[in-house]
Amino acid sequence: MKRKTIVCVTPNAALDRTLVVPDFAIGHISRIPNAIAAPGGKGLNVLRAVRILGGQSLAMGLLGGYTGETVAAMVEADGYPSEWTGFDGETRACTIIASGGASTVINESGRIAPEDWAALADDICRVAARPDVYAICLCGSLPEGAPSDAPAEFVARVNRMGAQLWVDSSKGPLKNALAAKPYAIKVNRDEIAEAAGVSLRTRAEVLDLARGLVDDGIGIVVISLGAEGAFLVADGLAAQATPPVIEPVDPVASGDCLHAGLITALADGADPVEALRRGVAAGTVNALYAGGAQFPYAHFLEILNQTRAKILTA
Repeated sequence: MKRKTIVCVTPNAALDRTLVVPDFAIGHISRIPNAIAAPGGKGLNVLRAVRILGGQSLAMGLLGGYTGETVAAMVEADGYPSEWTGFDGETRACTIIASGGASTVINESGRIAPEDWAALADDICRVAARPDVYAICLCGSLPEGAPSDAPAEFVARVNRMGAQLWVDSSKGPLKNALAAKPYAIKVNRDEIAEAAGVSLRTRAEVLDLARGLVDDGIGIVVISLGAEGAFLVADGLAAQATPPVIEPVDPVASGDCLHAGLITALADGADPVEALRRGVAAGTVNALYAGGAQFPYAHFLEILNQTRAKILTA
C-alpha cells in the first residue's frame, strides 16, 4: 500500500466565523449580507486545502461540548474522514473580520486537562502506525492546560516510530518542539524568529537560521515570507519560491495552504523544489478568497503557472 494519507492534527480546533466587512471600524455599526462559518484551526485549514489539491487527508484533534459537536458534524457533512479525541470541555470559537485586504482575528484560547493531551497523543500514534500514512501534520497552538513538555514529548515519541512529523506552531510550543528535532517544520519568519530568540532583518539571516536548524538535526525547514514567498532548506539543498503579485482579500490560512500544497506534492512524489513552488502557489491563491482554504483548483493552477522556484547557492 502506497503511503498517501496526510494526517492533519488540530489540537486546538475551533468554529471560525469569517465576516467580510469593507467599512469595518471600531465603534461603527456594519451590516453584511452573510458570514462564512467553517471548522477552524490550522490543521483543519490544511485538511481542506489538501483535498482541493487532490490529496488524501484525515482530520484529528480534540473536540468537546456543543461547539465540538458542531465542528465534527460540519467536517462529516463535507465528506472528510476524521478520528476525533473527545474531551470534557468546550471547543473554542473564533471570529475573523476581513477588511481592506487585511484580517482582524479574535481567537478564544481553548482549555483542556493534561490527560486530554495524553489521549490525543495516543490516538495520533496509533494512526501514525498505519501503512497508508505518509505524514502527520501537527498544526497550530496547544490549548491551555496541555503539559508544558507536550510538543517535545510527542515529537520524540513519533520520531521513535520512524514517522514523518511536520510541526507548524509558534511561541512556547514551537520552541519546545524544536528541541526534540521533528522531521520537518513549516513556520513563518516571525514565528521562528521569536522561538529562536533572534531578529531576522534580511533574507540572508533567515536562510542562515534555517541552515542552522537543519545542521542541528531537523530534516526540512520551510520558512514563509508572506507575499515574498518562502524558503526551503534541507540537507544539501536551499530553495526559494516566489509568487506573483496579488491584491489579497483575506490572507488568513495562507500559511496552512502553503503547508498543504507542499506536503501534498511531496506525497505525490514531487521533488522538494517543485513541492515548494506548489506550496507557495496554494498559499497565494488562498489569499484571494475569504474563509480559509476555500479556493478553486482551477485558480490554483493559474497562480502556479506564475510562481517561480529556484535552487539557491551558498
